[in-house]
Amino acid sequence: MSQSNQVSTIRDWFTFAVAIVVAIAGVIFWVQSASNHKFENVEKEISELKSEISKIREDNSKILRVVGRLEGRIGRLKNN
Repeated sequence: MSQSNQVSTIRDWFTFAVAIVVAIAGVIFWVQSASNHKFENVEKEISELKSEISKIREDNSKILRVVGRLEGRIGRLKNN
């Protein structure tokens, strides 16, 4: 009887340990899957910002070319 009690006690402790590990793994998985949506939103916003920054740089280049042309014309008008 004593040996079967020991086996039963060991089995109960093993079951308890496995249950704890499974619970912790479940919480970790839940946290990761819950934050995946947030990370996807942040990554989407970052890519949108990158494309907007590229457009702004392109527009700035055009503006600088126009300003350069205007400065050149103003310089020629002052010399005449």
